[in-house]
Amino acid sequence: MDPATPGDSDDRGVSEMTAVVTLVAIAFVLVAGVGISAIMFSEGDTGPPQANFTYEYIDQTSALLITHDRGDEIPSGDLYVSGSDSNVTWAALAGSNESALVTPGDAVQVSEQSAFGEPVRSSSRLELVFHNASLNQSAVISRWNGDTGI
Repeated sequence: MDPATPGDSDDRGVSEMTAVVTLVAIAFVLVAGVGISAIMFSEGDTGPPQANFTYEYIDQTSALLITHDRGDEIPSGDLYVSGSDSNVTWAALAGSNESALVTPGDAVQVSEQSAFGEPVRSSSRLELVFHNASLNQSAVISRWNGDTGI
């Protein structure tokens, strides 16, 4: 075999430029894939808050005491107590600012004498509804089904 002479072409080799372009293309595809995955699976939409509430019905006054037992803090202007004829924010019931947070241990009384404006009967059905207009998000986070159970 003759040693390679200048000007001869070798069809078996890959030029350096082709190798560099291939490596750059592979790196670009990998970075783009990781970026898209990060965007798609980020925690941008965490859903409604998760919280537990306890209910204590007071028959003598036709009132219901609702207590935030545990879970996420919720802006009091975004938490509504809904009954058959009333829908009022926790802030209105508590007499607080709508940006104040409802935290574990906070309680409100729902009755005819409160901002709710109607008596609560043992057969009443109430829902705690989280509604945030800026996030366009709404969800029932707790229910009270009268003295028959939660």
